[in-house]
Amino acid sequence: MNIYEYKQGEALPIGKCVLALGLFDGMHIAHRDLIAKGKELAKEAGLPLGIFTFDGESGIKSSVPKIYDTKHRLVLAERAGADFAVVADFGALCYLPSEDFVSYVLIRDCHAEIAVAGFNFRFGKGAAAGADELVGLMVARGKRAYIREEFKFNGATVSSSLIRSFISLGNMHEARKLLGAPYSISGKVYHGDGRGRGMGLPTVNVDIPEGRVLPALGVYRSAVPINGKIYNAVTNIGTCPTFGERGLHAETYILDFEGDLYGRDIEIFLLAYLRGERKYERQNDLIIQIKLDISLTIIKNGDITWQELGLNLR
Repeated sequence: MNIYEYKQGEALPIGKCVLALGLFDGMHIAHRDLIAKGKELAKEAGLPLGIFTFDGESGIKSSVPKIYDTKHRLVLAERAGADFAVVADFGALCYLPSEDFVSYVLIRDCHAEIAVAGFNFRFGKGAAAGADELVGLMVARGKRAYIREEFKFNGATVSSSLIRSFISLGNMHEARKLLGAPYSISGKVYHGDGRGRGMGLPTVNVDIPEGRVLPALGVYRSAVPINGKIYNAVTNIGTCPTFGERGLHAETYILDFEGDLYGRDIEIFLLAYLRGERKYERQNDLIIQIKLDISLTIIKNGDITWQELGLNLR
C-alpha cells in the first residue's frame, strides 16, 4: 500500500479517488465497516480507495493512549481493503476553516470525488463542522459524501474508549469482538539478557511503543506469524520481577520455532490472559509455571487460522 505524507498546499500524485476519513484508532469493526462501504463506492465509481488520517503522534487526542500507533494502523487499514493512505499532521490542519479543509485538502490536493465518514466525524477549526456539513460542502462542489450511521454491536456503540478499557483489563476476548481481530503488538526484536535461553526457553523481546494503551501486566497465550506459518506462543507483558525489574516490554516464547529473529519486525497477537506477573523466589518454580502456561496455550489455541488473526489474504 502506498503511503502519502500530506503537506498543506501540495497536491498528491494519486488521481481521483474515494477517501475514508478518520483517525481509525484500533481499526475496529465500525472502522472496517466504513472502509468496506468506501470500497463498495470506489468499485462502483472505478476509483481507488484511500484513507485520510492523522499521524497519531501529531497532537490529536494527545492525552489519550492509542490502541495502535500510526504504522500499525496503516497496516490494518491495508488489511481492511484500503489501496493507499494519506497521513496528515493534525497540528498543521486543525486551524483550517471547514470550507478550506474540503475545498483545498480533500478535493484539490487529495482529489477526492467521494468522501466517506462516520456519523461523529468532526473537522475544521475548533471541530466546528460535522457529518452534515461534510455532505453539504462536498455536494456544493460537485462531489459526493457518504455518512455511516452509528455502528452498534450487541446494542452498544462501538468505540475506541471501550476497547482501550478491555485491553487495559486484559479482557482480550471482548476487545477482539470489537476490533474484528485479536489485539496485537508489533515491533522489532531486540536482544534481551539471555535468561530465557539459559532456562531452555528462548524468548524474543519487543518494546511496547510509547503512547500505546497498556495491556494488563501478566502472561497471555498468543500467536506469532513467521514466514508463512502461525506459531503458538506465550507472552509476558511486564518487567520480569524474578530477575530484577527491567523496562516494560513484551517477552514471548514461540513454541516449536527455531531461527534468529533479532532485528526483524514481528507481530504478536494476544489471544487470552492467563495469569498475573509475579516474582518467583526460585528459578525452577518459574520454569515449572511457564511449562504449565505452554501446555494450556497448546490446548486452548488449537489450530489457529489466518482468518482468525484477521490475515485473510494469506
